Amino acid sequence: MHKDLEPLTLNAERSPKVFLAVEECEMAIVGHKIFVRLKDIPMYISKKTKDSIRNRYSHSIEVGLSTEYILNHLSRELGDDVDLNFFNIAKIVGLLHDIGHTAFSHDGEVILDRLLLEASVSLKHPIRFNANLNNFRRIEKYGFYDNLPEDVQHYAYASLLKRLCELDEYPEYRYLKNYLQNAIETEEKYLASKGIVIKNTQHKTILCQAMDLADENRYRVTDIIDSLNIYSKEKLKEILLRSITSEIRVKDLRKFVTLKTLEISGYEAVHYDKMKVKDLLIALLNRSSNAKTEFQNVMNSISMAFNRNFHLTQDAKLLAVNEELELLRREFNKIAAKYIWGSKKVNNIKKPFNHYFVTVADYFINKDFDVALIDSHSYKNALEVLDKTEANYLEEKLKLMRNFLGGLTNLKIMELYKKIQLLKFEEKLGHKVEKAEKLIEKYSVAAFEKKLEKYEKRVKV
Repeated sequence: MHKDLEPLTLNAERSPKVFLAVEECEMAIVGHKIFVRLKDIPMYISKKTKDSIRNRYSHSIEVGLSTEYILNHLSRELGDDVDLNFFNIAKIVGLLHDIGHTAFSHDGEVILDRLLLEASVSLKHPIRFNANLNNFRRIEKYGFYDNLPEDVQHYAYASLLKRLCELDEYPEYRYLKNYLQNAIETEEKYLASKGIVIKNTQHKTILCQAMDLADENRYRVTDIIDSLNIYSKEKLKEILLRSITSEIRVKDLRKFVTLKTLEISGYEAVHYDKMKVKDLLIALLNRSSNAKTEFQNVMNSISMAFNRNFHLTQDAKLLAVNEELELLRREFNKIAAKYIWGSKKVNNIKKPFNHYFVTVADYFINKDFDVALIDSHSYKNALEVLDKTEANYLEEKLKLMRNFLGGLTNLKIMELYKKIQLLKFEEKLGHKVEKAEKLIEKYSVAAFEKKLEKYEKRVKV
């Protein structure tokens, strides 16, 4: 199934058939139910909105477009006849870079991986969950690349491989090493045909690096934009003032991206281009109207400037050109790490949601679960044919549960959590609760648990 890839013949890269297949592939992805499900996996949870400005779906669209943008920019830098997006699949690779995510994004990934490791400690090869490598399983299962020529498929798979070292933990994906080696050779051979000699020492394709940077750059700005769901404008201003040391000016930023001139109250005497970017961000947050909208627009422009701030080195590394702009990018990362990913405020918001995931994952991994809670016929059928007396029963069961849990959304986890709590409650009561389905569908988790408490008190009376 996964045979070695022969390096491509360079006269094939611009075949109209390939471009037509890629276009059909792209259209099939954006309308596919497995891709659309990413809408139900928000990037962050907020006390105010119980959601965020962006979800995995919108993020994937942004990364797809940005990956293509980065490769187009690098190509122009290398010469008029160079096209690093020679198969036209940059957007597809960006679109599918998060297709393997489970509910609650990285938090769900960490929880699921930990529980699987603990449950499989007795096995020769522990069962793991890694969202990046789960991309490949889901792409194969749902045939996202099936209409692409085989060599293009392999190049696309290789360009989703962010960290080669992870393959040692997932032996079933070791065939990707061959794909990667051949994909790197293909890029080197293509550039050599254009008179550009490189030797890739990055253990990633150039396309993968572009996708990885596109992903990072969207995070760098959307983390801070979404923080306005969590912090006030005043608090965010304080954070930016304390955290940004980059001295890059608006004028320097405009060398990388089009940025419209803004009328900012209190800064009439300041030449717009001479403003530092950090001062511009503070000034936007000070506005009495459209503050969040204009702040978001400028942050998105900064993200595009980040995308254009790279060139290709002889060892195939994408290296920053403007150091002040790169410093700003790194400082955005530190802000997100301190005030969003790792802050007590955000962890307190996420705590109950993580509890829901832990409860559901533990139930299906470690408990004698009710198969009726699994609404997928394929997983039900696979479970039914497993023989508990076989030596590989635990391994096969855990793989099935990994794949099932790895495909869930936030809403599905909360629905299953309520169903599990109801089963426990009914077991305690010794009888079924009336109108249980209505109770599960109508109420939030918190309201549902309060209803159960009231019901229990009433029954005791």
